[in-house]
Amino acid sequence: MRLDAEEAAAAAALLGLDEAAFHRLYLEPGSPPWDIGLSGTGRCRFQKPGGLCLIHPVKPAVCRIWPFLPPLMARESAFMEAGRACPGLAAGLTWAEFKAAGVAAGAA
Repeated sequence: MRLDAEEAAAAAALLGLDEAAFHRLYLEPGSPPWDIGLSGTGRCRFQKPGGLCLIHPVKPAVCRIWPFLPPLMARESAFMEAGRACPGLAAGLTWAEFKAAGVAAGAA
């Protein structure tokens, strides 16, 4: 998952951090867009216990469209690979059913 400069600034402000502290705590080094670092458990660093998002009011675009990411909607192989990495992704749905759900959600 990635944040662009505007998304990072909004998240930092929401958390009451200056941008340097926010980058140090939550993002991988580099140029925008920045990768959101994962916690020691492999989860997003913004995921609170119980699965809630710490920055939900300003969550990045990629999180707002999850799980209907363009590559998963476009290629069955990408959907299958993502399903192996994230077992909860559209559990029990075929790719056709997943795509139909994405279209119904306005993701296509």
